[in-house]
Amino acid sequence: MRILVAWDGSELSTLALRCTIRVLSRPGDQLLVYHVRNPGRYGASEEFEVEKLESRLSEELRNAQGLHVLSQRKSGEMDEVDSCHGKMLMTVHQKEKAEAIKISRMIVNFAAVTNADVLVMGSCGYKAGRSNCFQRTTLGSSAHLAALEAPCSVVLIRPGCRVDTKLATVFMVAVDGSLHSQYALQLCATWARPDKDEIVCRVFGPSEFTEPLERMCTDQLQAVMRDKKVEYAVIPTELDESADVHGDDLSEAAQQCRFRQQAFLVFGARGRHSEGSPGGGGSSPSSPILSPTTSDGSPAAQEGPTTLGHVARWCIKEAQCSLIIARPKMSPTGLALLRAASLP
Repeated sequence: MRILVAWDGSELSTLALRCTIRVLSRPGDQLLVYHVRNPGRYGASEEFEVEKLESRLSEELRNAQGLHVLSQRKSGEMDEVDSCHGKMLMTVHQKEKAEAIKISRMIVNFAAVTNADVLVMGSCGYKAGRSNCFQRTTLGSSAHLAALEAPCSVVLIRPGCRVDTKLATVFMVAVDGSLHSQYALQLCATWARPDKDEIVCRVFGPSEFTEPLERMCTDQLQAVMRDKKVEYAVIPTELDESADVHGDDLSEAAQQCRFRQQAFLVFGARGRHSEGSPGGGGSSPSSPILSPTTSDGSPAAQEGPTTLGHVARWCIKEAQCSLIIARPKMSPTGLALLRAASLP
């Protein structure tokens, strides 16, 4: 799995980096750390200079086991790097002018250019709660755009998230039968650590719909339990036949996540009624944005569609816990890629 971490050196983005290294990554995974340098943004502080950030990153990676750290050359090619050979551990691009492409767009486009499977970042950056976007959405501008338009799954780390390898991680995943929600469950099964973590699956829909879906989730999680000894629970939530899944049905799960020491609310970027619906991004369940690059290898400006269902929008704005927004990767034919093990 190729994991991209957007890191500006702030406290919350550093927590996202640690969560990736210590909790989410597995031996053999690839890690890309991306930093957009914005001269003048941090005043006279040396803490956010590239040399200082490189030193901090090297320290964070000291105990990473089996993780392949990648950096992008100016040509756009990827190199595996380590600090022992004097190569940069992170990919650094620079915002040249105030009116240039925004950092938030550069991050999303870089995820597309590098074919990242997952983008991990703090829910807000250096400005924290001072940004106008945060006041409207409880997310910083970069995190908000990533949630809307990233071409891959997104992990948003909120304040209060614990990062401790000794603690069990609880994945509370919402499943409504959509391709995105099936992928969300697959991500949880992949990331759950053997004999430690827990998956709580909330199944939504009318009774005749939830019963077979509940069986499918149970069968899949029983296989995970056999392989990894991961505890699980499947909780059906019946809705009226005419009702769709509304975000506030997840409020209890979101509250539980917030007050657990190390937990994520996990959901698909799109629901079963919005996948392929008019105005929802076409017939494909997600719309990766393949962006060109500039001469220095940084991603060029590129507009793309919003690919969120209304449940995802509710979770992003209202759920005050760390989030995993699942988007399946797409094959060249436009078909979503799910591992065979995830299918019923």
